Amino acid sequence: MRKLKAEVIHNLIAVHPTSTEVDFIVWLSRYQNDAGVVRGIYYRSVCRELQISPQSFYNVIRSLASKNIIEVSKDDSYSGDWDISIKNNDYSHDELRVGKSADNYLDMGKDVFYNREFFKMKANEKLMTMLYIIISGAGSPNYHIGTQNFFDKYTALFGVKKRALQNYLKGIRKFFSIGIRDRQYWIRPLCATVDKENDKTDKSERAKQVAESVCRRFRLEDSGRTVAVIRKLLEQYTYKASEVRIDLEAVIMESIRDLLGRKNYSKNPCRWKMRKINEKFLHMIFRQHLPHFI
Repeated sequence: MRKLKAEVIHNLIAVHPTSTEVDFIVWLSRYQNDAGVVRGIYYRSVCRELQISPQSFYNVIRSLASKNIIEVSKDDSYSGDWDISIKNNDYSHDELRVGKSADNYLDMGKDVFYNREFFKMKANEKLMTMLYIIISGAGSPNYHIGTQNFFDKYTALFGVKKRALQNYLKGIRKFFSIGIRDRQYWIRPLCATVDKENDKTDKSERAKQVAESVCRRFRLEDSGRTVAVIRKLLEQYTYKASEVRIDLEAVIMESIRDLLGRKNYSKNPCRWKMRKINEKFLHMIFRQHLPHFI
């Protein structure tokens, strides 16, 4: 569910995040469920993907939590794992359908949010990019505003001087056509860099994160093959589960816990010595834990 509500973007702008903090929200948006939650976040995975140090990871989640952008919890039974939710980004009771106005959310599946050039920009340049994509999706893609109104509005919004704002406009030209006509700024997204959807899908992104998290949490053997097995199973049932609001992550967790308990003749994880997953056996148990109507 790669979406961010406009409210989240405005909340970020208001708290003046660092560039790395914006990157982390973008990363979270790739793997969140409909409630805006990402379970089983492992710090090393984040550090590898965002190319930051472990200390930076802890600084970022501590800072964003203090700014009321995210909510963080940790289950001590899973070493190194964090459950993090993006606040005010719950879509579990919303309906997002084709043809509905897009002014209330930002599609994070666009290729721009996987582009290295985006991650090289300053924090406010990233936020300005996100803001103008929302505006262009809500109505006419050609956003225009009087030059003086532009500087009055956005210097106040971002808390910067006019010169800084002019530099931001230079920075976002990678993704927007920007010009002045009739004493107005005209800003239009470049279709080739902004409108294009990334080749990764919501389903595959989320299934990948969940599968890796589950393998780590249960210390499953042959993790490479097992990740593929779990990912395939999740992708197979994602669409049906989303139609009836079933949390597949909870189902797969319970299914693997049940499978390992049966295989080791004990419900106590401390006694589990065999942690290899059989694909057919897992599928059978997974079906048993799904509601009968799926």
